[in-house]
Amino acid sequence: MVKANPVRRYIKNIWDSVYSTAVGMRITGKYLMQKPITVQYPDERLPIPDRYRGIHYLEQEKCINCLACARACPIDCIEMDAIRHGKELEWVLFTVDYQKCMFCELCVYPCPKDCIHMGTDFAFTVFDRSELVLDLLSYKGMSREARIRKKEAEEKKAAKEAAKAAKAAAAAETAAAEAEPESADDEEQEG
Repeated sequence: MVKANPVRRYIKNIWDSVYSTAVGMRITGKYLMQKPITVQYPDERLPIPDRYRGIHYLEQEKCINCLACARACPIDCIEMDAIRHGKELEWVLFTVDYQKCMFCELCVYPCPKDCIHMGTDFAFTVFDRSELVLDLLSYKGMSREARIRKKEAEEKKAAKEAAKAAKAAAAAETAAAEAEPESADDEEQEG
């Protein structure tokens, strides 16, 4: 058995160390001259694609409470409740439970008024899981414009009913006036 020369082994070890260090420094030097790609996240953000599926947002003025989005949701994480006053809505509840939501975007497509959308927000960190049930309403109850329209509609309806009642009263008066001369004629013929 031939023993390796200790001097030769020592020189080979030094050569391997210098060679591997040079290879590593060559790779480091290549990246040293490039622009850094690190993003200092909360201060800087990478661009988000247009079709990104983030946290929902609702255009409440357009929504007609048809429940199409809630029915389309495969895991029932959307809850909606509103009271109808004719054509106006008094909003009570519109929540999305993000503990369940899988951001599938199936709730967006069936909406006939195109009022629910997937936003670009993605940082949804909370300390308590109950905070993951997000209310999408920008206001509760009726909007100011809807209250004004409702009041105007009620006034028109009251005026229409009053006109109808006046017309019915006038028709009844006319019928009574026509009936009186006939009864007077009948009395004269009898007498």
